Amino acid sequence: FQSHKLKYQEQVEKEKNQRQSDCKTEKGKMTNSYTKEIAFEQMIEDHLLDHGYQVVHKSVYDKENALFRGEVIRFIKNTQLSEFQKLEKLLGDQTEQQIIYDLIKWIDLNGVLSTLRHGFKCYGRLLQITYFKPSHSMNAEVSAKYEQNILGITRQLQYSSRNHNSLDVVLSVNGVPLVTIELKNPISNQTIGHAKRQYIQDRDPRDILF
Repeated sequence: FQSHKLKYQEQVEKEKNQRQSDCKTEKGKMTNSYTKEIAFEQMIEDHLLDHGYQVVHKSVYDKENALFRGEVIRFIKNTQLSEFQKLEKLLGDQTEQQIIYDLIKWIDLNGVLSTLRHGFKCYGRLLQITYFKPSHSMNAEVSAKYEQNILGITRQLQYSSRNHNSLDVVLSVNGVPLVTIELKNPISNQTIGHAKRQYIQDRDPRDILF
């Protein structure tokens, strides 16, 4: 982590030393690439990728349902293939679509955290959407499934079909978004207060992601 931090600090130092002619001005604020949060974003991504995360591309995000559908299905197939195949015998080509539909419905009724803890039902079959680390290593099967969790990082996610707003960083588990992050750069006179106001004023709580 220290090495990534140093890289970011080096990029920040470069920004300080940039000639004024290399910068643009927009409404009195510098918009040079170094003043943006890109370097910080990259540092966070690099660190997380070094610790088990995977890049989940923003293009596969389902704005209508606030899911990375492909990651949901991939996780279920990797950890619960037998249950998936039983559903497939009943539903055929509609299996994946039905799983996503029932997951969304279950989350709407029970909330994200409850669904992560207890799973959801699809045509009477209990499916898990995550596996927690077992308290001991004696249960090899659960430990193996825990290792199959897909921890995802997505940058600059346009999350709504109603506008073009984007989030700097979104963290997900098995296709379910859990954490959204707005990054601010003190060099361009931005603080955590700006991030808070952005969530209050520019983020609509009616958007399904929130």
